[in-house]
Amino acid sequence: MKNLWMSAWLSAANSITGAARGQMMAEISKAQTQMMQEWQRAWIEAWLAMWMPAASKGKSWR
Repeated sequence: MKNLWMSAWLSAANSITGAARGQMMAEISKAQTQMMQEWQRAWIEAWLAMWMPAASKGKSWR
């Protein structure tokens, strides 16, 4: 014999958990994208400072 109340409760719990998981994954993806953009910007600035010191200090290197 199936417990109908348990089945309904588990179904509601799974739907809530699924929605929360979707929101959490969206936030993680957004944070990961932002982190990668910041890392790329820092990496480019470091290489520019190493190869063209005058350009990284705001001076004209031409």
